[in-house]
Amino acid sequence: RATIMIASRNTRLTALVLGTSALAAGLAARAWTGPPADSLAFWVAVCLASELMWIRLPAGQATLSMASCGQFAALLVLPRGQAMVLAAVTGALVEAVVMRKKAQRVVFNSAQAALSVGAASWAFAAAAGPEARLHLMLAQGHLLPFVLAAAAYYVVNTGAVSLAVALSEAITPLKAWRQNFGHAYELLSSGALFSLGVLLAAQYAAAGMAGTLLLALPLLLAHAGYRHASRRGAEGRIEPQGATAA
Repeated sequence: RATIMIASRNTRLTALVLGTSALAAGLAARAWTGPPADSLAFWVAVCLASELMWIRLPAGQATLSMASCGQFAALLVLPRGQAMVLAAVTGALVEAVVMRKKAQRVVFNSAQAALSVGAASWAFAAAAGPEARLHLMLAQGHLLPFVLAAAAYYVVNTGAVSLAVALSEAITPLKAWRQNFGHAYELLSSGALFSLGVLLAAQYAAAGMAGTLLLALPLLLAHAGYRHASRRGAEGRIEPQGATAA
């Protein structure tokens, strides 16, 4: 029975990976418009740098990186299709070459990252409209589109990963979330990364590439803080505060 349970669980996990990757590829292809943006190479570098700042989570050998900052900034600046492909490709490169994850994990994580970016981009465009100007929105306090985009990214990203961990470890998605994300610092850290992403995009729009370097130190600080909090959580010194998926 143990063998059957493992086989059944792996079959469902494989189905999840294939379904997620097919959905991500189809939506990215449909959303792709025109030639690559002139700034695409810059955003590739930004997303690669943020992907390299990663930590290990307690359950399912899952990992968490600061990539949400770079990806969130990119989706506010780039066309949706390009932002989705950017998230998938940079994530796959780091996970395959640097972190040396298995192919199944690389494919799934790349696909769910693309879906997270796509969902956030759609939510932002729906709330902000086609003529959105980032610096003007911030100056006028028009923050709802940013909040909705961040919520969409977080729900898709954390939900997909928790479901995969649950299938892989034979636990419930709720338990997978509680083990990996069930502490107060998680929400605070995620909010900080999304906030930095907004500032990064706005700074890029207003001052270009050079100005965005001013946010490098806060991102490194966020990474160090989350690594410390995650280590304490794994040691059982942080009580879970709620449930979600990642």
